[in-house]
Amino acid sequence: MLYLYYFILGTIFGSFLNVVIYRVPKKKSIILPRSYCPNCKNIIPFYRNIPLISFITLKGKCNNCKTSISSIYPLTEIIIGLIFLIVIYNFRGAELISFILVSSLLYVVSIIDYKYFIIPLEISFFILLSLLPNIIFSPNPLFYFYGFLVGLGYLLFIYIITWVITRKEPLGLGDFQLICLLGLWLGPLKILITIFLSACIGILYWILLYFVKGHEKNRKLPLGSFLSFSAIIVYLIQFI
Repeated sequence: MLYLYYFILGTIFGSFLNVVIYRVPKKKSIILPRSYCPNCKNIIPFYRNIPLISFITLKGKCNNCKTSISSIYPLTEIIIGLIFLIVIYNFRGAELISFILVSSLLYVVSIIDYKYFIIPLEISFFILLSLLPNIIFSPNPLFYFYGFLVGLGYLLFIYIITWVITRKEPLGLGDFQLICLLGLWLGPLKILITIFLSACIGILYWILLYFVKGHEKNRKLPLGSFLSFSAIIVYLIQFI
């Protein structure tokens, strides 16, 4: 029963993150107005805004205009609910709070970057704040600082090499910020593993797109999505 309670709590938090995912890239307030249908703009009453249950009872459509509701909404609620379960089972104290916040925000980054190819500065700032409890209460806070330096060193190395060869910037500002933050979260070794894993995922994704959509010289890849997903997996490796 306790695990069900935490899962439900996670789905509620996931419902809020859906608002963040939709509104932050559009530079809209995440507080007001209340949740509304993106198509008809009708305010959604609280009894039709219950995580998972509302999606099922409404059969995945807006009650007013009958427009299909994106499957990302219930998916987000389920994933964040599962994150809450993983946290309760494996973490305690400051690390519990830090992992919930950081992993949830990384999920937000992964969806936004996949859809819009941007990593909002506001999200990066809140990731940094979410890291503080884990660092402050750590017996070895320098460990995380070393991770930051390794992430930063990798970025500088890639930037210099790519600029010398192509005269183009290899990474956007959002990717730069994210790798530094992930280094601060994971430490020196795991940030390198994360970068390697995200590169492998990126290559597989590019190959898939190549066969599905054909070759495109300037095709963008959501590096932030790959980094975020890889970071959560690498962080959890010690508990698997």
